[in-house]
Amino acid sequence: MFENRIKKLREKMLEKGLDAFLIINIENSSKPTSYYLTGFTGSFSVIFITHNDIKFSTDGRYTEQAEKQTGIKPTLFKSKLSEELNTIITIPKGSKIGFESNKVSSNIYINILKKFENYEFVPAEDIINEMRRIKTQQEISFIKEAAVIAEKALEETLDTFKIGMTEKEFAAKLEYNMKLYGADNYAFETIVASGYRGALPHGIASEKQIENGELIVIDFGAYANGYNSDITRTIAVGNISEKQKEIYELVLKAQKAAIAAAKSGMKYSELDKVARNIISEGGYGEYFTHSLGHGLGIEVHENPRVSKNSETISQVGDVITIEPGIYLPGKFGVRIEDNIVITEEGCETLTSFDKNLIIL
Repeated sequence: MFENRIKKLREKMLEKGLDAFLIINIENSSKPTSYYLTGFTGSFSVIFITHNDIKFSTDGRYTEQAEKQTGIKPTLFKSKLSEELNTIITIPKGSKIGFESNKVSSNIYINILKKFENYEFVPAEDIINEMRRIKTQQEISFIKEAAVIAEKALEETLDTFKIGMTEKEFAAKLEYNMKLYGADNYAFETIVASGYRGALPHGIASEKQIENGELIVIDFGAYANGYNSDITRTIAVGNISEKQKEIYELVLKAQKAAIAAAKSGMKYSELDKVARNIISEGGYGEYFTHSLGHGLGIEVHENPRVSKNSETISQVGDVITIEPGIYLPGKFGVRIEDNIVITEEGCETLTSFDKNLIIL
């Protein structure tokens, strides 16, 4: 898998006229790319890829791990970054070196890279973004596995739910259950927002107790085999109002319509419009305050963007989230989110947890 990615990177480098590609991963700054290209999961690496060689440097925490994960004998990083680059950049002067300008701090760029005056450093993060965007069948299976883990964990957590449990307790149980079912970690800090807090789209779990008559927005995901899932379900507790039910059904209608419409060759702004129009026609357009979705993979948020302003054309192999929501300040919120992959026939849903309103 990783050999093929390096091969493809070199093909892209040739197309762009690059002689080398430099990845600087300092305390996770470029961990996704470091992992994507080599399989290394550590937080510190400097990787220099030419058309016929790879140089890999890491610190003493990771030398043994790096060799096992990548099959590359690493050199020990034991000096300043500038000195390390002097050691690993051995190509002729005047060469063009691609790098991820969005992952390199201004301090490193100004004080280190710009001082290598004999080389031309070219922003080339688009190469990596393009490669990562279209998922292979193996990558899709990893995301699906992460979804299965997360959904089993939610089912287990709901089975043990009790009124009066705090949002933090619920989140902690859910995260524990994800690891119990095989996750390497949870994908992000779990969102559990009940009652009036559900109107906060990113309402991180609090000490608030979950009460009868409330909706709970639960946004969660598992990280497994280097890939993430990202799922949201809104659950009812006890007797809820007709308005809560009405808004839930409106969000569900919009979400199902967007999934049914998803296919290759369409602007993602058009897909966003499918869900947004339904919510607007239902009278709640101003309360759908975020984009319809985003790309998903090694990172929870990656290309492509699925928003009302996105000019990106959908392609077979895109894995995205579909997550419309309505948020009524001071009252409650509803969001429903699934993960899908664009296929030749339309799309396939990678998540399967019940979307009919569950009442605890």
